[in-house]
Amino acid sequence: MSPTELQRKIETSLKGSTAHVKDLTGTADHYQVIVISPEFEGKSMILQHRMVKSVFEGDIASGEVHALSLKTFTPQEWAKRGTNV
Repeated sequence: MSPTELQRKIETSLKGSTAHVKDLTGTADHYQVIVISPEFEGKSMILQHRMVKSVFEGDIASGEVHALSLKTFTPQEWAKRGTNV
């Protein structure tokens, strides 16, 4: 799965989200993912990560996606942090 496909799946599944995806190893199965979503408002970091991982349950089970390094932010948290990816 390409980084673009991962990004598209996240942004389609989590309405209003923006995703930044980086292939960490060049093998198309280990990714660093940053997701900014209003759907994360009021949710713990663990729940936010579960929301993102649920998008890829089948891909993780099949081995197509082996590892996701996740960072999640609400739009307000992202704005405070700055826009550096």
